[in-house]
Amino acid sequence: MAFTGQRRRLPESERPYPGQLWRHDHVQVIVVAVGQSSVSFEDLSRGTRGTESVDDFVAACRRVRR
Repeated sequence: MAFTGQRRRLPESERPYPGQLWRHDHVQVIVVAVGQSSVSFEDLSRGTRGTESVDDFVAACRRVRR
């Protein structure tokens, strides 16, 4: 799953952290690891994993709030 988007400075409250659920269209992903510039996630519907830049991930996905 490739994400592309505009670069922007993220407030700390918008950064993903491990264990959070995020959604991209109809796909739910769970964040498994976060570095300074990258986020690793698992696609819950397919069981696949991926890594993207934090900026691209946040630009393409929205956090699922409970």
